[in-house]
Amino acid sequence: MKIILAILFIVTSVLFGQTKDTTVTVDLNFDSNAETVKFRFEPNNMTFKLSVNNNDITGTFFDSYDADVKIIDLNRNDGLREIQITGYGNSDQSDMHFYQFVNGKIIEVGHLPSNFGIEVKGNSEITEYAWMGFWTAKIKYEFDYKKKTITKIDEEFYDVGQVCEVKNSFTLLKSNKDNMDISAVLKPGTKLYIIKADLTPKCNYDNGDPDDFTCDWYYFETDTGEKGWCRLKNFQENVDGLIWAG
Repeated sequence: MKIILAILFIVTSVLFGQTKDTTVTVDLNFDSNAETVKFRFEPNNMTFKLSVNNNDITGTFFDSYDADVKIIDLNRNDGLREIQITGYGNSDQSDMHFYQFVNGKIIEVGHLPSNFGIEVKGNSEITEYAWMGFWTAKIKYEFDYKKKTITKIDEEFYDVGQVCEVKNSFTLLKSNKDNMDISAVLKPGTKLYIIKADLTPKCNYDNGDPDDFTCDWYYFETDTGEKGWCRLKNFQENVDGLIWAG
């Protein structure tokens, strides 16, 4: 998934929320008996310990200076609530682990690394908010309550909805593929609407490192009706009006 460091605050639907070294009493399996959930985070080595009643599980965050525990409900019809363990890294980047308490045991049901916040509505769908440098992509995941897995829902395009203006001339292509015919040559001062993005392309930077960001394709429409595609690396320095953070 695409990772751009930025500050992005997301309001997440939760039932309970506390910080590190926390104890929460909550009924996790709707049997009218409350479980005791204890969470301890060790910032020095980025490890955590989760306890439910007399059962323990440990884990390690990728890069987190702080952490918390929340109780959420991914599927309101499966008779279980989930424990969301979140580690906070650089620029509010989050590393999330999800657990259930089933038949007296703690089981992990999913992991979302390097995200900038999620929203859940109890319908097994998770919306992850991914900051893309100048816009926010809403990445969808599906929670399979039977298989106990969280799987990304692949989408061909993501809505962008940004406006900018041409600073230096560049070209649009008829399709989101290299070596396609040119659909428009944009002149400075042209107003642009960025409609959607294809986040699937991957290539390499000049030094050989993987690049899954500047290779992304964006679909434009101009105020005069011209349309076409351009990779981020080919327009990033050639437009004005986009608010970059990260």
